[in-house]
Amino acid sequence: MRIILQLIRKDFIQFFKDKVALSLTFIVPMVLIALFGSVFSGAGDFEKLALGFVNQSNSSVAKRIESTLDTTKTFKLIKTFKNEKDEIVNYDSITIKNAVIAGKFSTAIVLPEDAFTDTSGSLKIKYYYDPKNDMESNIIEGVLQQTIMQSIPEVFTQSLNKKSENVLGKDSSKKFNSEINKVVSKYFNVDTADIFGNINNTKSKSDTVKEGFNIFDNMLNMEKYQLVGKNVANSMATRNVGGWAMMFLLFSLSAAARSLFEEKQTGVMIRLLSSPVTRTQILWSKYLYNMAIGILQLTVLFLCGALLFKIDIFSNFHNLILLIIASSIACTAFGMFLASFTKTSAQANGLGTLLILTMSAVGGSWFPVSMMPEIIQFFSRFTITYWSIEGFIAVLWRGSGFIEILPYVGMLLGIGVLVNIISYFNFKRGNIFND
Repeated sequence: MRIILQLIRKDFIQFFKDKVALSLTFIVPMVLIALFGSVFSGAGDFEKLALGFVNQSNSSVAKRIESTLDTTKTFKLIKTFKNEKDEIVNYDSITIKNAVIAGKFSTAIVLPEDAFTDTSGSLKIKYYYDPKNDMESNIIEGVLQQTIMQSIPEVFTQSLNKKSENVLGKDSSKKFNSEINKVVSKYFNVDTADIFGNINNTKSKSDTVKEGFNIFDNMLNMEKYQLVGKNVANSMATRNVGGWAMMFLLFSLSAAARSLFEEKQTGVMIRLLSSPVTRTQILWSKYLYNMAIGILQLTVLFLCGALLFKIDIFSNFHNLILLIIASSIACTAFGMFLASFTKTSAQANGLGTLLILTMSAVGGSWFPVSMMPEIIQFFSRFTITYWSIEGFIAVLWRGSGFIEILPYVGMLLGIGVLVNIISYFNFKRGNIFND
C-alpha cells in the first residue's frame, strides 16, 4: 500500500507541474460554467433586451405601456435612429420594420392609433420579428406579454367590463358586477371599489378558460409579423451553420500553427534555416498555407450543409465566399498568434483550447449573444466568431448584399491585420527559430 501511495503522490506532483493539464482540468470548465450559468441561471430575469418601439396612440393605456416598458430593466426600448442627414428622428411604422429587416434589432412593437379606444374590447399591438434566434424571439415575446399583463392590470379590468357589456348589455352588466361586489364584500370584508380589479389580478390564466374561451388571449390582441427568413428551407441549420463552422475552423488552424513546434522538434526547422530560406519566407508560407486550408474547410462545410440540410448557399454565393476569405484570414492570424506567444506545442494546445471555447461561447456559436449579460455582450465584439457568425447570418439568413456585409468583412480583416502585426514582433523576440 505504501508503494501505491507514493506512486499516487508522484502523479499528483507531475499533474500540478503541468500547466496545460491544470488549465484544461480547472480553468476551461470554470470559464464555461460561468458563461453557461450567466445565460441560463437567470432565465426569466433578462436585462436590456433590444426592442424597437413606436407608439402612435394617444390613449392613456398606450402611454402607460410605453412608460412601463421604458422603466423596466428587461427591455431597452429603441425609438430613434440617425437618418441620412445625421439627424436623430423617431421611428415610424415603416422605418421600424426596415430596421428589423436590416438586423439592427430582432424584434419591434407598434402601438397603432386604435391600440386601445373607448370601444376597444382588447389591447392591440403589432409585433414584428426576425427569428434569426428562435430562443431569443420566444423569450422576448413571452417576457413582453408577461410584462404588459403584470404592469397594466386596469387594461384587463376595463376589457372585462366591456366584454360583459357586449354580452349582457350595459344595464345587465352593471347589475351583475354590482351583485358580485356585494357578495364578495359581505363574505370577505373587502372594499367594493377594489373588488373587480382584485379579482382580475389574482386569477390564474387556467381559471379563466371556460368552454374553449381563453379570456386573456382575447384581451391582448398581438398581431405577429415575421419579416425575415419566411422562405428559408431549413431555418435552424441556416442560422447555426456559421457558428459550427467557425468553431471547427479555429481548432483546425490552431493545430496547423502548432506544426511550427513539431518542425522544430523533428529538426525540419534547422534544415530549412540552413538553406537559402529566410524566417519571413517560412512564416509567410505557413500563413498562406493555413489560410488556404481555412478557405477550403469552410467552403466544404457550407457545401456539406447545402447537401445535407438544403441550406441555400448559392443565391448569395459571391458574398459568402468573401466572408469565408475574411474569416479564414482572421482565424489564421489567431493560429499564428498562438504559435508566437507560446513556447511549446503543449502550451499552444492548452491556451488554444481555452481561447477557442471561450470565443465560441462568448461570440455566439452556442447561444444568442443578446441573452448574455451586458458586459459579456461588450466583450463578444472583440472576438472573431462574433463578426463571422453575424456576417454569415446576414448573407444566408437575410440575403444581404455587398455594401451591407462590408462592416463584417472590414472588422475581420482589421482583426487579422492587427493580430498579424503583434504576432510578427513576437516571432522576432520568441524562440521558435532558436535552438
